[in-house]
Amino acid sequence: MKFFKLIFLFLFLSNCDSSKKFEDKNTSLILCYIYSQCPNTQGSRYAIVGDSWTDLLLGFPAVETLRRQLENYHGIKPVGSTLGGQRLEVALNQGLHLESIRQAGAEVRFVLLSLGGNDLLLNPAEYAPNPQFMKQQRFNQIQTNLSTLVLSGNQYKQNLYGGEPLVWMIHGYDYSNPDKGPIIAGSVGETGCAASFINAGFPREGLTTFTSSLLNDYNEFLKVLASKEPYLRYIDLRKTLGGPPVSNPSFMLDCIHPNDAGFKLLGDKYANAIRNFSSL
Repeated sequence: MKFFKLIFLFLFLSNCDSSKKFEDKNTSLILCYIYSQCPNTQGSRYAIVGDSWTDLLLGFPAVETLRRQLENYHGIKPVGSTLGGQRLEVALNQGLHLESIRQAGAEVRFVLLSLGGNDLLLNPAEYAPNPQFMKQQRFNQIQTNLSTLVLSGNQYKQNLYGGEPLVWMIHGYDYSNPDKGPIIAGSVGETGCAASFINAGFPREGLTTFTSSLLNDYNEFLKVLASKEPYLRYIDLRKTLGGPPVSNPSFMLDCIHPNDAGFKLLGDKYANAIRNFSSL
């Protein structure tokens, strides 16, 4: 919900300029960043499909997310679909990975994935009765969707452009900070991730342990999956922002999203890993 509040606030303030030029620019940003419908694209070696760690606000540079870090500071210009709140399951069902590959063009060699976090944290109340069971259920579904994404994407690329299969790079997330407040404050009592889990039935005691262990388990899950999938590579971003068990609040915008300083640290580490995999 906080994403939609921030988007509404930004668009409301921005729309003080109601000119056709402004509307066209906003439409182009949304179509390009979310749906990979970018005019005059020159092509890229990198396609991308991602969530709020790659684009928090409809393509607007409100926060220098990982996509902005690559574009602005590392000379890596990915083409594709990124959107705050994006889920792996939705991206697969909508074929966003296929459109990103098509838009990147015949020179595409790699796909950058920033997905899985929203699939993992969807409906936190479902974790409360049996956290381990629900975690395994989520991991199983993510594995199925991710493997299907890679397989269907490589088939599509080879049918469209020929050549070798693509290499897919998925990053894990760094530690959250359950006590860090939401993007738009104003709530009373518990805020941020802590409120979400407590309202879902989790006791306050042990909440940090649960969230950090869930983060670690997800990263280890991706690491093992990448060792089994020949075209999947895993990038570990943990311990970049001061954790474990929580990230330093000075690097956080809210409980799960880094601020510009945090994304700068993550972007440097992320870009180096991409270069290493790209050179293999």
